Amino acid sequence: MTRRAIPWTTLFLLVVLAIPLIHGAVENSILGVVAADDQPQSARETTTAHKVPTEFKQAGVCARCHVISVLEWGISAHVEAEADCRKCHGPSRGHVDNERNEIKPDRLPRGEAIAKKLCADCHETGCPETLQVQTCKKCHHVHALINPSQPPTARDDRLEELLSRWQHFESRMADAEGHVKQQDFQAAQAEFREALKLIPGNHRAQLKLKMCTRRLNPQLPGFLVVGKEFDAETGLPRQVRVADLDVSMMLVAPGEFDMGSDRLTDSRPVHTVRVDAFYLGRYEVTQGQWQTIMGENPSAHQGDGFPDARRMPVERVSWNDCQEFLRRLNARIAGSQFRLPTEAEWEFACRAGGEEPQGGADSSEIVGRRAWYRANSARVANPDKLFLQIDAYSPRPVGMRQPNVWSFYDMQGNIAEWCSSLLRPYLYDTADGRESVSAKGMRVLRGGGFADGAMSLDPALRHAERPHRRLRWNGLRLARDVPSL
Repeated sequence: MTRRAIPWTTLFLLVVLAIPLIHGAVENSILGVVAADDQPQSARETTTAHKVPTEFKQAGVCARCHVISVLEWGISAHVEAEADCRKCHGPSRGHVDNERNEIKPDRLPRGEAIAKKLCADCHETGCPETLQVQTCKKCHHVHALINPSQPPTARDDRLEELLSRWQHFESRMADAEGHVKQQDFQAAQAEFREALKLIPGNHRAQLKLKMCTRRLNPQLPGFLVVGKEFDAETGLPRQVRVADLDVSMMLVAPGEFDMGSDRLTDSRPVHTVRVDAFYLGRYEVTQGQWQTIMGENPSAHQGDGFPDARRMPVERVSWNDCQEFLRRLNARIAGSQFRLPTEAEWEFACRAGGEEPQGGADSSEIVGRRAWYRANSARVANPDKLFLQIDAYSPRPVGMRQPNVWSFYDMQGNIAEWCSSLLRPYLYDTADGRESVSAKGMRVLRGGGFADGAMSLDPALRHAERPHRRLRWNGLRLARDVPSL
């Protein structure tokens, strides 16, 4: 079957003609078979007999606004790989966000970036046929899916064979999941491999196979695994400890969240950001840990009056100082990739992927339980003056307040935490150079400090400072990439 892109003039005409149909016929799936209740009896029987995979069925609200006619029809490997529209666009990207009809301005790759940002997610080694990695649009349409307006019997004969393989694929996947529940990861690994022979490149099966490989090889260079709890999606241990430094870290599983806040000028617009798996320190780096690596303690809060200084967060360190600390730490622990978290990673972890509310005045009760800030960090109880010099306040030893939902302590308050990111306008995009270590500019700080008010502890609020400045309310928290298999 020869495929060709639809001319833009035809595309525009199709859109105009299809608008009246949006709430009618277009309710059919943009990816699969017409919903069963809307089909004639014969079509419903055919659909049931073939047990059409979920990805072929109605895709919900997508069809209300997107004209199905503009997609390029014909059997493609995207169907086999379960690549429905949500695979690239996500569950909410670019859609109406609230009752004011404000559209979330999510950025999707365009032009040549499509191959690097979307296609490469599954085709890591390039095109299966040409092995090219530069572009995919030369041979393929970005929306190469199947025609949902035809029942299976009227489609290409290859669909029949595909549906049969899908049935066997799902059977293999179910058997593999059964082995996973029984903690038999070697048997599960074998079943996932057999499933991939039926549907090569299937993303779900590939992730499950990688998870089993992790469970069969749980040790991570430079880490000591703590406990027996593992992440079901990645197979990675949830809690680890850094060998030789007594630093506890928690896994942050991959996910998406709405980054930013419409209430804060520098945090607009709210936009969807994808975060890969990484490890993050449960606590801020302490003065004792800093001194172990650097041989000195620059903190302002130590000595007389601070008997627990070694357990207090290190502060009065610049962003540049943090880079030297990380360099020495990585040289000391073999196989390690310690770094500062990006501001997206930091906000994702602080808000527990969206489970936590936005900070500020409307969450002051939560902040009061979890943070050291102006309302509770005065060195003298019940001070006479409403406004005091900063010397009247101080940070406290780490881990003294309640953790957030994901078991991270002091994400808000105590000391502000350096992030790796340059302060640049949203949308957040790692490809625009904001994560370059060598680039010049102000670096982001998150979380607020011990002398700040509740509004300054909003998880979405972006502070920034010049990378060479050392201030008594700025410190750091360790992050680390997931070690490769």
